[in-house]
Amino acid sequence: MTTALATPELLASPLQAVIQHIESIQLAGQDYLLATLEESCTPSSPLFAILFHLGAISEVYEYFSSIGDLTGPFLRPIEPQSTPFVPLEMAEVRRYKGKTNEVFTRVLLNVGIFASHYAEQYSERLRVLDPMAGGGTTLFLALASGYDAFGIDLERQDIETTAVFVRQYLEGERIHFKELDERSRRAGRRYQFEIGPKKHMHSLVLVNGDASEADQHLRDVSGGPHAHAIVGDLPYGIQHFGEISELLNRALPVWERILYPGGAMALAWNATRISREEMIALVGTQTGLQVLNEPPYTQFAHTVDRVIKKRDILVAVKPL
Repeated sequence: MTTALATPELLASPLQAVIQHIESIQLAGQDYLLATLEESCTPSSPLFAILFHLGAISEVYEYFSSIGDLTGPFLRPIEPQSTPFVPLEMAEVRRYKGKTNEVFTRVLLNVGIFASHYAEQYSERLRVLDPMAGGGTTLFLALASGYDAFGIDLERQDIETTAVFVRQYLEGERIHFKELDERSRRAGRRYQFEIGPKKHMHSLVLVNGDASEADQHLRDVSGGPHAHAIVGDLPYGIQHFGEISELLNRALPVWERILYPGGAMALAWNATRISREEMIALVGTQTGLQVLNEPPYTQFAHTVDRVIKKRDILVAVKPL
């Protein structure tokens, strides 16, 4: 999976502008991407730091074909230039039925951010909504990236157990947090967490409710019902276009309103039986979002397992 996703993820990032050449190679039986960058993009430049933000790339090295009279190749490890706001393991340690691989989820999140007009602000405090949050993997990775994370799910048990996990994990890691009391709220259960020290605090909001009412569920949270990116992994059990169409016909216009101008939506779905063309037509019918239907955004399709033989990503941007 990472072999399939690494190249398009890298090319979808702001680093694409300084990549002169890219190829897949093997060294000692391991897969690598060998990318030649413009001389201006050195390991100390801000743009270079994007490499450590990528999901499908685990480590970064400087490559030397030779050093003096010694024939290579040689690799020199490059230290990461930033630390996650919360540990990445927050998305890894929790196991539950139907969980999507966290590497793929991180790629999906990055693709949504990088496609937006806020790509250059990828390390700043952006707002990410997952309208089908499930067990919270997308939300935890958004937090790790330093974003505010908002999740909605129709299953009350999923939201409640995720809230319990958040409390236990933050307490166990001794990460400061404050939970707002919303027991008197009528429109479905909602949990709001303020995480981190006061000057560097980030929000995590979990809502039990319908994704097509996302604007109502987030209306009175800090900052209102707005997001720079909407990132969602559609249910894999859907087998026919009619099922997914019913869900998205109601939800897409609402999600479009939530997006800031220039914001982006990245949706993953089981493309084994539902074609990319059907998904594009649906987004075009229900929204004014611009679907990105050219490389690298058409290169994310990959096999998951024997049941999901093809999973794909659709990316669309709200005009400024």
